[in-house]
Amino acid sequence: MSFNAQDLSVLAYANGFTHWHYRTRDSLEQIMSGYFAGAAELLRAGDQITITLLGPDRADLASFAVTGLPVSGAPRLALLANSCSRPPAAMAA
Repeated sequence: MSFNAQDLSVLAYANGFTHWHYRTRDSLEQIMSGYFAGAAELLRAGDQITITLLGPDRADLASFAVTGLPVSGAPRLALLANSCSRPPAAMAA
């Protein structure tokens, strides 16, 4: 699947900071590789995105910070925390 703007919502907004929530059945690996390009015009550096990752028999949470917004392309994200039972390949030690 891919990014769906209807699944992105604002949880809180104050002083130029937005805390977003996103729900998806896509993997954490997919999200970490340019997933939010379609939301680039909405996001700002310093925003936080909490993502509910839905699986067949569980739901995990991951939290990201938007660290940069290139002129074109996907926002840069930093993974802050996740509850996934298996870390994504990009984070494996």
